[in-house]
Amino acid sequence: MVAIHLIKNDSGLPQIAPIAQGSQFFRGGYWVIAEAKAEALIGGKIYYHKHKAEPSFFGGVITDTETVAQYPGRIGFIFKPDPKCKGVTTPREGWRQEKKIIWCDKQNSPDALGHHK
Repeated sequence: MVAIHLIKNDSGLPQIAPIAQGSQFFRGGYWVIAEAKAEALIGGKIYYHKHKAEPSFFGGVITDTETVAQYPGRIGFIFKPDPKCKGVTTPREGWRQEKKIIWCDKQNSPDALGHHK
């Protein structure tokens, strides 16, 4: 299981919204992350936080990534919301600026991911 935690605080980037009106899939901003690393996150969880120490306010399962010319050098995540991804905290260790990626081989193990709900 893999997960990424992101701090959503840049009002200059697109906000979290459905990819199209009525869609069950969302996109939530564009991030500086290597394309190969972003693609390796597909199938994992994404958690959005306002601050590192606060529980996530939204999230889901990553289904795809995208790049757009408007935000060069940044990758967007497409995800399907999951209510289980709301209210999740993660330890402060491992944060790099506005993101924290957790790589884990143990599937469905909240303790192994360092998440608390």
